[in-house]
Parts: sequence; C-alpha cells; structure tokens
Amino acid sequence: MNLLSINNLSEFQIAEIFDLTDKLKLHNYANVLNGKTFILFFPESSIRTRITFEKAIKDFGGECILFPPETLDKREQLRDVIQ
Repeated sequence: MNLLSINNLSEFQIAEIFDLTDKLKLHNYANVLNGKTFILFFPESSIRTRITFEKAIKDFGGECILFPPETLDKREQLRDVIQ
C-alpha cells in the first residue's frame, strides 16, 4: 500500500491501521520492518514529525532515506520523484 493521502482510505482501512498499532504495542515486533526501506520527505518545519517517523521505523528494524527539505521545492512532480 502506498499512502499518499488519508482521504484515499476507507473507514475499514483506517480501523485496520489502528488495530495494527494496538498489536504492535502489545507484542514485541522489533524486526517487523526488517529489510524494508522508507523514503521520507519532510519540510523543515516538521522536525518533530520527521524524528518520530525515523525513530519508529528504526525501532521496528527498518531503514530510512531522508530527502533534504529543499527537494520538495523542485518543479518536478512529487509523484514522479517517488517513483
């Protein structure tokens, strides 16, 4: 699943996300993201959000690639950059 907007999710899918977070809290899934890489784009003003995402991904065994904030200012469509 590629999540670009919560508006694209059904009520059922949103409920599934919250169910998954409950399961992750109750059980030790330290390596559930092992072998997964996440590309992160955050504006400079989102430092707390960025750090929260990076920490959570690393806590679950994943890797992060962080694009610099100025990357978001490029004329190229974000969808094209992500692909």
